[in-house]
Amino acid sequence: MFEFEPDEYIFTKFAHYFKKRKKNREANLSHAVHLSDIKPRLTIFARAVTGKPIELYAAEREGGYKNNNFFLPPKYAQFATVKENLSFYLFRILYLSVQKNLGLNWKDGNEHELITSQEQAQKTSSLVLEQLFREFPVTQEYYQRLISHYSVQTKPKVLPDFSFIYGKWMRDTAVEEMGDTLENFSQKVKKTTQDQPKTTLKANAVEEIVSVQVDEKQVEDAVLQHQFEKVETADEFGGNFRNMDGDDDLEDHANALEDLNMKFTVRVDDTAHSVYQADFVENTTIAESADRDSGGYFVRYDEWDQSKRSYKEDFCKVYPKTIERIDPDYYKEAIAKNRSTLLGLRKMLTTVNNKYQQQRRQTQGEEFDLDAITDLFVDVNKGHTPSEKVYLSKRKKEKDLSILLLLDSSLSSDGYAAGNRVIDVEKQVSILFGEILEEFNIDFSINSFYSKTRNHSSYITMKGFDEDWNRAKFKIGAIEPSGYTRIGPAVRHSGALLDQRDTKNKWVILVSDGKPNDYDRYEGKYGINDIKQALRELNEIGINSYALAIEAQAKYYLPQMFGQNHYQILTTPVELLQSLVKLYERIKHQS
Repeated sequence: MFEFEPDEYIFTKFAHYFKKRKKNREANLSHAVHLSDIKPRLTIFARAVTGKPIELYAAEREGGYKNNNFFLPPKYAQFATVKENLSFYLFRILYLSVQKNLGLNWKDGNEHELITSQEQAQKTSSLVLEQLFREFPVTQEYYQRLISHYSVQTKPKVLPDFSFIYGKWMRDTAVEEMGDTLENFSQKVKKTTQDQPKTTLKANAVEEIVSVQVDEKQVEDAVLQHQFEKVETADEFGGNFRNMDGDDDLEDHANALEDLNMKFTVRVDDTAHSVYQADFVENTTIAESADRDSGGYFVRYDEWDQSKRSYKEDFCKVYPKTIERIDPDYYKEAIAKNRSTLLGLRKMLTTVNNKYQQQRRQTQGEEFDLDAITDLFVDVNKGHTPSEKVYLSKRKKEKDLSILLLLDSSLSSDGYAAGNRVIDVEKQVSILFGEILEEFNIDFSINSFYSKTRNHSSYITMKGFDEDWNRAKFKIGAIEPSGYTRIGPAVRHSGALLDQRDTKNKWVILVSDGKPNDYDRYEGKYGINDIKQALRELNEIGINSYALAIEAQAKYYLPQMFGQNHYQILTTPVELLQSLVKLYERIKHQS
């Protein structure tokens, strides 16, 4: 344990003060445009221009493109007005679109020096500009304004830096070229819940992540190292492994981490007590998990590989689990907090249920069927023997509907949407909707899922189809976020469960952010197309599907997977419940 000397302590305090002051001054510029504020509109614009599923990410500096990902500066404030700074982003989107269409990027798969990548981008800029001005003439005005600005900003006898105009060349990485198999996979991932992180900090922009295998021998042999003449510094990975004890020291090192380039990461199964959170592109250098038998009962499922137009047979393992822990307090709090919402929900669904449970043209009932009475008078006038089935009956039909509610309980559900923790929105809605479904004698099940590689997808049942709701309802509050989001196997297992129900109308309702990802490669097109194929498989066996998302980013993923009119994006429990009511009415109408 090393303590600061007085002079080090004073220097550190001054350094922190001036660094924070500079950041606050930059953040308060009224004319600055932040990528995070305009990202949704820019994403739609980029996709419309290219016809590709473009994703936008914050760049470390000038940015560029690789695969279907555009990297742009996280903030731009070079001009005096918001409008002018916004035009920079529009220009860069169009420039990158043309550059991508021309295929101007590194194709050798090797890393290149930053200066080399910037020079290559500027050297090929004439090709891009020629095509850009032809397709989008308005960009000439933007371009001249940018060139003039950076030329004026340059000191005498110094070449202008146009890197923010032309960007840099980045590496395209094909999915098929990804690395070796993952071996560091332990029994720890099978725990239903884990300790939750106590500290979370937002990292700087990251353009590429390289996941490094743990060298257990080097970790064991690690010795204490101390570099002198440093004040709160963080070292980037240089090939030496240290002991990973999971201690929560993140807040103590926050200042040093601000300057850290988080390119190399190590994936381990030990619980982390701190989260240094970065938004980065799908792991183009990540390895695929090795096939390894794990203890316990599991079911194998195929996975769809769109690039090969074929299935990887028996590729995924789903471990069905029945949670035994209960949290009665969570259930009681959810009911108490949402009592008025539940009352309104009950009224709406009672109206819907009565409407579609009335059986027409019965021989006896509580009231007359006006259509049948009309037909009776027509038959009498024509001299025909009228039917005696002229009553409406409100008797309940036998069960002809099964609903499976599938909750995404991966770590992404630990985030917030409109101030609401996503996992809590999911759990509260499950409790309220479950209360109503139970009252109306609907055949239903509530399940959640998370994954850690294709070899371990956990499928947790809180309420089975034949399980008593009065016992199951206390289990829902015990679910906590864990793992990753491999949606395909969970959808296929849900289909297998529904296929066993002796009902005519069957539905899987997925509540998720809709973004596929996993410890091994399950991102981007690969994951999206596997989910699309899983939904097609449901449709082939007569099972309907619908998605509800509580995350704004879902609009980039759900349409590609579920198609038009088969999903909805919401932010609050009330919106989600209202959407479920409309969906329920639609379901009953099809019954």
